[in-house]
Amino acid sequence: MAPKKTSYKYLVLLGFSLILVTCSVEKNTDSTRFYHNMTARYNIYFNGYESFKAGLAKINRNYEDDYAEMLKVFEFSDPSTASVCASDMERAMQKASKLISLKSITAKPEIKDKRLPTEKDKALLDRKEYNNWVDDSYLLIAKARFYKHEFNEATSVFNYCIAEANDPEIKKEAAIWLARINNEKGNYGESLRLINEIDITTDFTKSLQSMYYSTLADLFIKQKKYSEAIEPLGKSIGLVSGKRSRYRLTYLLAQLYEQTGNGARATSLFQEVIKMNPPYDVEFNARINVAGVFDVNSGNPGEIRRELEKMLRDTKNKDYQDQIYFALGNLSMKEGNETDAVDFFRKSANATSGNQNQKGKSYLALATHYYDKPDYMKAGRYYDSAVYFIDENYPDYNTLKSKSQNLNTLVSQLTIIQTEDSLQKVASMTEPERNALISSIIAKIVKDESEGKVSEYADRYNIGQFYENERRSQNTIQQEGKWYFYNQSALTFGRTEFRRRWGDRKLEDNWRRSNKTRVNPSQLTANSEETAQTDKDTSAALRDYKKPEFYLKNLPLTDSLINISNEKIANALLNAGKAYDESISDPVKATETFESLINRFPSNELVSEALYNLYKVNKEVNGPKAEAYRQRLLQKYPDSEFSKILSDPAYYEKKIADQKLTETMYEEAYNTYNSEKFNDAISICDDALKKYPQNLLAPKFQLLRAYSVARISDERKLKEELTMLIKTWPGTPESRKAEEIIAFLNQKIPELKVEEDKVIAAELFVADKTVNHVFALIIADPSFNINQATFDVISYNIDNYTNKNLKTTGELVGNKYIIITVSGFADYQQAFDYFDAFKTDRSVRNAPGAKMMTFIISNDNLKTLNQDKNPERYQIFFMENYLK
Repeated sequence: MAPKKTSYKYLVLLGFSLILVTCSVEKNTDSTRFYHNMTARYNIYFNGYESFKAGLAKINRNYEDDYAEMLKVFEFSDPSTASVCASDMERAMQKASKLISLKSITAKPEIKDKRLPTEKDKALLDRKEYNNWVDDSYLLIAKARFYKHEFNEATSVFNYCIAEANDPEIKKEAAIWLARINNEKGNYGESLRLINEIDITTDFTKSLQSMYYSTLADLFIKQKKYSEAIEPLGKSIGLVSGKRSRYRLTYLLAQLYEQTGNGARATSLFQEVIKMNPPYDVEFNARINVAGVFDVNSGNPGEIRRELEKMLRDTKNKDYQDQIYFALGNLSMKEGNETDAVDFFRKSANATSGNQNQKGKSYLALATHYYDKPDYMKAGRYYDSAVYFIDENYPDYNTLKSKSQNLNTLVSQLTIIQTEDSLQKVASMTEPERNALISSIIAKIVKDESEGKVSEYADRYNIGQFYENERRSQNTIQQEGKWYFYNQSALTFGRTEFRRRWGDRKLEDNWRRSNKTRVNPSQLTANSEETAQTDKDTSAALRDYKKPEFYLKNLPLTDSLINISNEKIANALLNAGKAYDESISDPVKATETFESLINRFPSNELVSEALYNLYKVNKEVNGPKAEAYRQRLLQKYPDSEFSKILSDPAYYEKKIADQKLTETMYEEAYNTYNSEKFNDAISICDDALKKYPQNLLAPKFQLLRAYSVARISDERKLKEELTMLIKTWPGTPESRKAEEIIAFLNQKIPELKVEEDKVIAAELFVADKTVNHVFALIIADPSFNINQATFDVISYNIDNYTNKNLKTTGELVGNKYIIITVSGFADYQQAFDYFDAFKTDRSVRNAPGAKMMTFIISNDNLKTLNQDKNPERYQIFFMENYLK
């Protein structure tokens, strides 16, 4: 028997060797088609499809659904999945391409029967491809490109499959994939056309039918047509294979019923998901959603609450407490218990969790609650927090962000009003009342911190923690009040606003000495250190929110500061009214705010604009009221810009026409400048500045004029033009550009700076030798030892002017330079003689390396110098007027 088996084996091998010899793809016979179909399927295509499946498996393993949001029908809709499967899809494409290259049979077969060909023969002869797996390979390439999100390339290959494939199922499947591409690209009309053209019947495989219905459901869901998506998604669930796919799509179907208001059916489907024994996070979210869709009018809310509270106690749910609190908040809101709901939403926002999206949703729930009340101040803060935490892929994120920005526009103005009103209220108190109030605030902060509550100021300089504490912590939320002094974050905001005016206390030496007796340097140093420590303590107190100085420094305690505060309030009221009208669309609040401005500040220049806005706001909602505002504006402010707009319907059009004409002139001037016709450019600029001196483009004309002058004149003339621009249009971008150019010119050509300082000094200082003068020593290095330098000058005076009653004072000015003054001279000549005799290299130790200058200066000029803080400029004035 053994020899027969051996003979049979050799016969088989011989047969296959003969097939290999004769099976070229250029021959199209039954045997060649059989051979190449078999080797294509079980070798090359098999390996390629295995890589394709490996890529899909990676997506399933790595993609994490957010069950707190509406699920995507397909994981591949998330762009991040493309990189996960890219290498496997690339390998699948390589194998499929190899199959097409080596195994494609396009030669026409020979019909052995010479009689008329049958229909079957005709169909065979009409084919362009005779290897069945070539069509599958093209489809595999297209699908691999799809999963890599190479949609344009995939579209071309799918279209080829539809046009050339022999297998009708491949044509249908390619059309479905094309519809999916259009879903992903937002071409919903084209997607619907493709789906409608597919005649899906029960003759097709369950897999193909499931593809069809899930794609149709995806099309509707992406357009938020949730009710239309329910039927195709339900059909798809009945046809889909795989446990993961079934519980995902069932969960999604439950969400669709929730969105369409069918809570009972949604509850039933969520419970079905739980019965499918899915992973714990899926089961947890399904249970949470059962509570979310619960109808308090038809069920027992107490039972749901007990279930949620039980989940809250379960240690397995430690990382899910934020979601449980959120569900309890929603349940309380449905019951009409807003207080408990808000408390639960706050607990959800403050729960320790890595789920930033849930934190954002909790803040969004609070924002929505306060917006609907309406309490725009709180709503604005919570919307701001929601935008900060919610992922940018969140549905309607851009709408949410826009709403937050609109509210921030309003809240920033309301905060100014609140802040200034509170500061004025405290400033108007008697000193004992004010001190008692501040002491009570400090006592409350100390008490809170002693009880373990974190102060809002503990982490101010840690930006992330500060942001969290200021806007999001529960303590901050609970302490937020309508009065500035009880709202610590607003208090800090106000502190910044007033820093420029009040500033930090200037460091200066307090001692003033007559030099009749010799001074002990150690005593001088001790006194100076004591002064420095006093200033340091004062500065620290200004920053310490447990010190009274922190609260006192921002108070408008003078008439001028009250006026500044009132101006801030008036501007904020105007801007808040505009925000209510344009950003919030609340005409009632807008009207109240504009009227508040008029009533509080009837003589303010903003009243005419407020009346104009009142007319605009009420024109559509209350015609008679709007007309009353219009008449009031025209009667009281007939010459205002706003009266002109209302009295002359064409006024605005004329302004627009003038603006367009100005723009045309500027374009002409600019083109003329570029053509190097500089005199012509200057002429056009002069004409425009004469006709439209207050136009928005006026500073641009003036800057272009300066550039043109520079091309036909010298740097000195350019600097004059730029200086004029800065004086005429301070604070504009053009004036800042002019300042940059002047700084460059001063550095490049120092004599220009000297000339400029001469002119400025002549305007600032007066050379009057009939008044008393003091001697001044300037040390340009602020780190120089001021105590030692002052001591050296005093010692010099004792050694050389024992009988003179001279006083010496040292001061650090603006942390820029040190000035040591000597006073007590009988007249100008005595002061000048002292200046003439004083030599810095012999009178002050440690002089080498430190830039020093000396001069004499009158008391009035000294006051001016302390404001100007430019001793070099005065030095030029001194040399011009005293030494020449």
